[in-house]
Amino acid sequence: MNVLLTGATGFLGSHILEMLLSGEGIKVTALKRSFSSLERITHLVSDPSLKMYDIDRTALPEIFAAEQIDTIIHAATEYGRGDPSCIKAIDTNLVFPVQLIEEGIKHGLKTFINTDSYFNKENLSYFHLINYSLSKKVFLKWLHHFSKSIKVCNLVLEHLYGEGDSRAKFVPMLIDAIAVNPQERLALTYGHQKRDFVYVSDVVSAYRTVVDFAEKNSFRFKTFEVGTGVSTSIKEFAETVKEVSGSPTFLDFGALPYRDDEIMNSFADPIELKNLGWKPAFSLKEGLSRTVAASATKKGM
Repeated sequence: MNVLLTGATGFLGSHILEMLLSGEGIKVTALKRSFSSLERITHLVSDPSLKMYDIDRTALPEIFAAEQIDTIIHAATEYGRGDPSCIKAIDTNLVFPVQLIEEGIKHGLKTFINTDSYFNKENLSYFHLINYSLSKKVFLKWLHHFSKSIKVCNLVLEHLYGEGDSRAKFVPMLIDAIAVNPQERLALTYGHQKRDFVYVSDVVSAYRTVVDFAEKNSFRFKTFEVGTGVSTSIKEFAETVKEVSGSPTFLDFGALPYRDDEIMNSFADPIELKNLGWKPAFSLKEGLSRTVAASATKKGM
């Protein structure tokens, strides 16, 4: 099997790449940009089962002509944080994957596995990431269209966390402020909002499960919600970070207001994955302990 992976140098993509390369009989074609940092995948770049292409230097038709791609895992994403322009989000989250699918179909593509988010559930609205959300929702309509020609799996991720994530995101910022570079006082909301926090190793095992399922079964479109199925309050999450790290930081709950469009509760219904034999292996405390330890190690390097 030859899997084309986008976003291989990112947080989730790097973990997916490691999982794919550890499997037997899997070759990986990873797409990146010539200026992408290889920090997360330095230990993988020399793997003989990996072929990397710079998409700003090699055209997609050339890549698909050179590689026999069976499956695409689309993990690249543009959140558009702090950028009022929607162009980057539209290009990365909509135009680029549509181009991938169209070119893939010309060369015998069988399966497209998409990475979606709880931000995009129909009953939720999150203006803070509106460019991301709108572009992903439009792409979902295109995926239904393309499912007439290929198998499509849409993985709806809940609140993913783990080692190697960008420090611009909530969980790494929280861990840094509490456990790695402890602040005397950390201003937070009341923390009543709940999220289904799912550890990255469990998410990656979900991708492995879906890849195997798609290879062996016939279908047109399948949605898999990826999470523990249980939501945890932000307050409990922050207190668990403090507990596992032994931090002296005072958590000042209520010092910050909620956003006007704050999502107050989200959790997965992972029944489709569980029917395939998948289940999360890590508790919140276990996942956070591993994440905090990795963050502390990186600081000490």
